[in-house]
Amino acid sequence: MAAHPPSFSATTSDIYTVTTSKQVLVTKDPVFVRKDVVNGHYIGRQPDTYIVISLILCVLNPLCGAVPLIFSILSERAYKNADIRYAHKWSSYAMTANMCVFIGTVILYIAIGFALSPIGIQGGHSFGS
Repeated sequence: MAAHPPSFSATTSDIYTVTTSKQVLVTKDPVFVRKDVVNGHYIGRQPDTYIVISLILCVLNPLCGAVPLIFSILSERAYKNADIRYAHKWSSYAMTANMCVFIGTVILYIAIGFALSPIGIQGGHSFGS
């Protein structure tokens, strides 16, 4: 005896009953199509990760630039795991680290510029004979 494929009959607009008495839900549920809905819960907009700024700072300051890059990646991973609280936390840390590394890099490059220049940091004028 050959098995026949199940036939479907529409009972309501979204629920279909198979001849084997199983019900199949057919819907355009946003859970499956939206990235800001995870496990049926709306988790909101993704916070800024500042990953582009972190990459630029990694090029300018390879020693300290990796710290904000790590925070940016952690923020993105937390959002993908639907943990919006930690995504905001890591995003905030990434921005703070970006500012600190940028200010430190500017100060470092100015110090290197003064160290390599013939003027130095003493400056001044010499009057007299």
